[in-house]
Amino acid sequence: MRHAPIMRHLECLLLCALACLTGSAHALDTVILDAPVSTLDRRNDYTTRLLTAILDKTRAQFGPYKLRYAPAYMYRDRLRSELLQGQNVNVTAKATRPDWENSGLITIRIPVDKGITEYRLFLINQQDQEKFRHIDGLDELKQLRLGVGHAWSSREVLETAGFSVESAVDWENLYRMLEARRFDYFPRALSEIFVEYDDRHATYPQMAIEDSLMLYFPLPKYFFVAPQSPRLAQRIETGFQTMIRDGSFDHLFMAYHKPLIERARFCSRRILRIENPLLSPQTPLDHREYWFDPYEDNHKGSTSTWCRRPAGGLS
Repeated sequence: MRHAPIMRHLECLLLCALACLTGSAHALDTVILDAPVSTLDRRNDYTTRLLTAILDKTRAQFGPYKLRYAPAYMYRDRLRSELLQGQNVNVTAKATRPDWENSGLITIRIPVDKGITEYRLFLINQQDQEKFRHIDGLDELKQLRLGVGHAWSSREVLETAGFSVESAVDWENLYRMLEARRFDYFPRALSEIFVEYDDRHATYPQMAIEDSLMLYFPLPKYFFVAPQSPRLAQRIETGFQTMIRDGSFDHLFMAYHKPLIERARFCSRRILRIENPLLSPQTPLDHREYWFDPYEDNHKGSTSTWCRRPAGGLS
């Protein structure tokens, strides 16, 4: 009989452990995204929609969630620091950088937008359009000065490739600098340029979208998750892979990006290509289903290729 209290105690511990395990399977996941810089900052609209779809897709397996934004906007280096702590923000979607992939953050190596941000169009002063139409190749383009954010991943790629770069910490200030002719052009991702132009053209009436060139370099945007949130990382990767398999990722991608792809007019532009020597060996370049290719019909929701592949490939 003297063993009865011990047995009851062990049974109680076992029941508590089982309760904890059961409860954790359906715990409320708190998802904290980095905040936009202002109401005009719509760069993360699509990735927020994608993340929400991923979280919804995994409700049955992982349970409910609550999504909110960090209390304030953070520049890139501050954001990484806060992510490593995992308190004020625990997930973001950003263009990859070596110091991010090697910092201890959990990197989910699936391009969130099929790499469409790797195709760059240029915001320019409208008086300079003819000058850009006469550019024959990269060497001539590099003679002009471009604007870029100081902490952006693209700055390192462009500087390494030999471009002349004028950088600024304040993203919004780059539009003012373009208007003041501090540089000649402002490369923007295909997913960014039309929204930003439409939102700001009234404020910067001399600003135009260059109509003859496109710059391409591989720079995937990934979800990065705080190291304190492995369950959230597992949930995001599980839901992402499910969406790829059932076609809902392609459907969401095309629903958001098809008007932008059509507006970009791939067939009427010369695509200039540079390499990105900073890419990790773990970049999933061999997963064709992860990437947008305007010359191949590999997108669910698309009925034809966007353009014929040029005989000589990309410039």
